[in-house]
Amino acid sequence: MRRARRARPRGDTLGVLLIAAAFVVLFALAAAGFYLRPPPTDEETLCRTDEPVAAHTYILVDATDRLEPRHRRKLTAVVNEERTRLPRYGRFTLAQLRADRPQEPRILFSLCNPGDGRDANPLYQNTRRAQEKWDEAFGDALDRAVRRAGGGRGANTSPLLAGVRAAAADPDFSNAIAARRFVLVSDLLEFTPGGLSLYDETASFDGWRTADPPGPAELERVAVRIVPLDRPDDAAAQARARDLFWPRYFDAAGAARVTFDPAP
Repeated sequence: MRRARRARPRGDTLGVLLIAAAFVVLFALAAAGFYLRPPPTDEETLCRTDEPVAAHTYILVDATDRLEPRHRRKLTAVVNEERTRLPRYGRFTLAQLRADRPQEPRILFSLCNPGDGRDANPLYQNTRRAQEKWDEAFGDALDRAVRRAGGGRGANTSPLLAGVRAAAADPDFSNAIAARRFVLVSDLLEFTPGGLSLYDETASFDGWRTADPPGPAELERVAVRIVPLDRPDDAAAQARARDLFWPRYFDAAGAARVTFDPAP
């Protein structure tokens, strides 16, 4: 006669269930850590190496006329706003227009955002250390670049159109990038001897378009932000440039949308 099986004690069953639950939790944590771990990045640019850059913000600073303290404060505020909105691993470039070589803006900073303490994963990262690394590699370097951008001594020319065209043609700012922003910090007063002068009351977009074979920059699908810097002695010329020239210029350039910060 077969002996009846003895029922497993309730405590043993509970223990087995708890062990199984612990294994499930540990597996879930390990899987989460694997999928949420930081991607591989380039040591020089801090950009991801496993996929292309998906966003790029390019700020061009026109310091061909001397930047006053109020202008430098404005520049600092704009840079802080733009880097805050930049997604993690998006690229941030800060460049300065050069009067002597407008076709080659001076690149003061161009790195990808590695993410600060707010982006750290507490499963495997120390948030304070992540913030310190962000400050060292990205934040502090950008702050130093802003100070250099605002320290120009001025020049006798302001070849702004050539600088915008060069910035748009930067291979790191190519149209293969899904989300691009171009920010122009300038008094908006183009002046090229023998070429366009927006100080001239008779200057117009149509006249420039007819006389300038290269035409506008290529900014297809780019979001453009214009940050005017006030020049009280040239306020009338600035108003004409802001209202009559630059909106038509960026429309011809194919920009997705154009916004102007309020005039100072």
